[in-house]
Amino acid sequence: MIIGMNPYFMFNGNGIEAVEFYKDVFDAEVVEFKTYAELPDAKEGDESLLLHANLTIAGNDIMLSDTDQENPIEVGTNVSVAVVTDDADQTSDMYRKIRENDGEEVMPLHETFFSPAYGKVKDKFGIEWQLATAKNK
Repeated sequence: MIIGMNPYFMFNGNGIEAVEFYKDVFDAEVVEFKTYAELPDAKEGDESLLLHANLTIAGNDIMLSDTDQENPIEVGTNVSVAVVTDDADQTSDMYRKIRENDGEEVMPLHETFFSPAYGKVKDKFGIEWQLATAKNK
């Protein structure tokens, strides 16, 4: 079952600044905030890069992250839609359906430290979807 869906904003190294800006402008609540320094293979300077943030604005969630520095995003195309399920098979099925219908793989569906099934795929209309399965706590 889909358990969440929200916009996901990507930045080229100024994600932390964006969190502070949205916090001020929209009186957003910062629900989650992690930097790249929290990754097991962190390196010097990673504390200035946003790995993931979840903000709540008037009861609505948005997610934010800096992209990895080797794959910068083009400003203006830096919004995707994150869909989170509670079932890896459903996540895989959605990913497959988009790919089979003229979709383009952006990141293969794979297991990560935060999800048993996570990947990015662009649909035939040019919309990028981040599909993930919630990790059991």
